[in-house]
Amino acid sequence: MNLPLFLVPIFVGLATQAMKPLLNKGWAEHYRYEIKFLPRYGGMPSAHTSFAFSIATVVAMSEGLNSAMFAIAVVVVIFILDDALRMRIFLGRHGQSLIRLISKLPKEERVKYPHLETQLGHKPKEVAAGAVVGTVLTIIVMIFAGF
Repeated sequence: MNLPLFLVPIFVGLATQAMKPLLNKGWAEHYRYEIKFLPRYGGMPSAHTSFAFSIATVVAMSEGLNSAMFAIAVVVVIFILDDALRMRIFLGRHGQSLIRLISKLPKEERVKYPHLETQLGHKPKEVAAGAVVGTVLTIIVMIFAGF
């Protein structure tokens, strides 16, 4: 099978995102598997970490660990890990603060503001799970594709 390599990380990222309602108990009750809620932030496993590790794994398997492309892929992974573990946590705190401020407004004023997410970041175990899922699923797809 001749599979374009750029499709592998896309498939892995989408598959990881699709796992989230099954692995996050509160999501099923709260969002009832509605498709519009599928691209949520946070939760187990980290889909964007899975996507980044999938890219790095595809590059490692196709170009080799000593290639310049793999070095670039590792740098991208580092940026995404920083975003997943640190930056999004700060954004979640901002969301919590804004929600507290909005709750102090009169009811008629509150409806003017959109719902804000408060869990944007990932816990380290969610990022680790995303890394494992991304790497393993990519290897399986690459082997199945005959690479």
